Amino acid sequence: MKTEKLKTYYLIIGMVCLCFLTASVGFTFYSMEEYEKKDISHFKENVESMRNSVSNMIKGNIEILDGMALTIGQMEITDIEHLQPIIKKVNDRNAFLQMGFVDADGTGDMVDLDGTIHRDVDFSDESFFQKAMGGETAISNTFKDEYTNGYLNYYGVPVVIQGETVGILAAADKTDRLREVLDVPIFSKGGYANVIDDQGAYVVRSINSPAIEHIEDIGDFTEEELKNIHRELKEGEEDFIRFNKEGKKTWAAYMPLGINDWYLLGIVSKDATGSAYHLFAGMIIIVTSAMAIFIFLVYCITRVQVKNERELERLAYQDPLLGINNYIKFNKDLSETLAKEGFRKIAFWYCDIDNFKLFNESFGYEAGDQLLKSLAQLFDECARKDELFCRETSDHYVGIRYYKEPSELKAWYEELTERLEHYHIFKQQSFRLVLSMGFYCADMPEHLLTVNEMYNRARIAQKTVKEKKNIKYAFYSDSLHSQLLRENEIEANMNQALCEHRFKVYVQPKAALADDNRISGGEALVRWADPEKGMISPGEFIPLFEKNGFIVPLDRYMMESVCQWLHGYMAAGGRPIRLAVNVSRLGIFQEDFVDYYTNMKNQYQIPDGLLELEFTESLAIEDNSLLRQRIDELTARGFICSLDDFGAGYSSLNTLKDLAIQVLKLDMLFFKRSDNDEKAKIIIANIVRMAKQLHIRVVAEGVEEPEQVEFLKECGCDIIQGYVFERPMPCDEFERLLSKDPHGDWGSGFKRT
Repeated sequence: MKTEKLKTYYLIIGMVCLCFLTASVGFTFYSMEEYEKKDISHFKENVESMRNSVSNMIKGNIEILDGMALTIGQMEITDIEHLQPIIKKVNDRNAFLQMGFVDADGTGDMVDLDGTIHRDVDFSDESFFQKAMGGETAISNTFKDEYTNGYLNYYGVPVVIQGETVGILAAADKTDRLREVLDVPIFSKGGYANVIDDQGAYVVRSINSPAIEHIEDIGDFTEEELKNIHRELKEGEEDFIRFNKEGKKTWAAYMPLGINDWYLLGIVSKDATGSAYHLFAGMIIIVTSAMAIFIFLVYCITRVQVKNERELERLAYQDPLLGINNYIKFNKDLSETLAKEGFRKIAFWYCDIDNFKLFNESFGYEAGDQLLKSLAQLFDECARKDELFCRETSDHYVGIRYYKEPSELKAWYEELTERLEHYHIFKQQSFRLVLSMGFYCADMPEHLLTVNEMYNRARIAQKTVKEKKNIKYAFYSDSLHSQLLRENEIEANMNQALCEHRFKVYVQPKAALADDNRISGGEALVRWADPEKGMISPGEFIPLFEKNGFIVPLDRYMMESVCQWLHGYMAAGGRPIRLAVNVSRLGIFQEDFVDYYTNMKNQYQIPDGLLELEFTESLAIEDNSLLRQRIDELTARGFICSLDDFGAGYSSLNTLKDLAIQVLKLDMLFFKRSDNDEKAKIIIANIVRMAKQLHIRVVAEGVEEPEQVEFLKECGCDIIQGYVFERPMPCDEFERLLSKDPHGDWGSGFKRT
């Protein structure tokens, strides 16, 4: 990722995160403000409710005393002995701690709940007495009871007899009864209330309140704030205030009780109003932290991504074994080079090491890797300025070479070959290293193609020398181009040809030597009958199909066609004969290979022993274990298995030892490749003898001369297949030939002895 792109990327992410964070914080603060407004309103409502409860309680007590005082005035009874029954009756319902009549001089007798009488109690100096004598109902400040050590509040109402206030009816009530109301939390998580007077002094303190005496001590106030509080208390106003108490935000509200210039003071810590504020603060912290973590993660991910991209680019452009540029990087660099510089004659080359797989199997893969590294070093040492090369896959290398004359390319190839011949990876090396190389030459500007197109042409040229023994390099030509076009044409038509049954089964008869050359069977061969081009030789399309994988459906098509013909032939009364069907290398690698062939055999009701499957010797060398497994499975299901082209490639006696084959097909091209017929005959005779000892039937294919037939008969060969008898023919001709050969008096170009 480019630096400028990264900066833009980070800027966009930062702006998005900032917008999101701003919106989140703004919404959070808005929600907090709204929530606070609701909490304040709820707080005021709770304080007002508590004020009403306290006020109603006090007024209720006064109303009881007021009613009793009216009764006393009407009865004109003031002595305690006559009042005691009335007091007891009232107190049974109200439970005042003390009650009694106080004369105008301020002394009186007080009766406890238990009936104890306290004589001559002096109330003359108490403000509640003086206020009651003035004709008002009154309640005192909190007193400490000298008898119980508890706290009391005295109530006083005037007693009027014949229009004159003769005294007051006094009653003492426990302060705890007021506290029970004040101790109820304003919020579920806290808050308390106190009763104060208009000076701000505490009259009744909640048990939850700290031990302070004045409203000034509840928090940290400025002089201006205290001045305003005292003014409002004096003027009988109510208010809501905010302040800090020991660093905590706190709310308070004071409201007049309507009694004695008292106020109910409600106090609550903001934290106790609910968890929403912590939640909102937590939300801000979480959102901010999340944004920070997100930005950090984006940064880390981007750094890792950049690092990974660099590593992936290195892996994508570098050969993992050799550490040099791979084909992707080679393609990129060469394309850029050809686009920038002026025209120079350029040769695109493609090469590999002959029999490299055999080298690996012989010396091990470590030795193979070392050989590949040494070959890369050799190309590097022989390369000139601006020349490029790479390893495409395995032992396949590609590159370019600038030249003036084609002879320079030949000389360069010979230099590589010579230096490679002196390559020694072991002290005793017995493996000849040979490069097969193809060139595509662009000697004019119009010959310059894309890298892949030049690669394809160089590879086509290289393939033409793979099977050659002497010249191991070749140049791409128009004829090779025509071949490429021809292959493309074949590939374009192959699927349609299969669907329209243009592939025909031809059979080459096999003659049994021990049965007077009688036809014992045949080999099914494929021909392509094109409506426009006529019959196409299998040599044209079989190698191509083996490369592109179409050989698998063609093999199965041939198998079904052979089974279909053999079923019809035998149903018409034909004698049992054995037909051989070729199996490609790709065919046996299919997972359903054995099942498909078995199902086809059973579908057409072909008896066991009549279908022979031919496998090439090269396949046996390439994957001996898989072929052995397949042969064992097929044999168990009634197939005859044969090894084809024995002697034409890298013959191995281990092949005969390891594979449970029933038939060995001897390739008589062995004769043509030998300069010494006598030696060839000795080898063939011993191969036949060895096969007989292994209980393997021998079929000699490619037999063209009568003398070869006689020789093979003397060796003990079982079956002859070749032009000495018949060429491959369509199935209907083969069927007619079978009907003409009931006793073996048959053979084109061969006279029976």
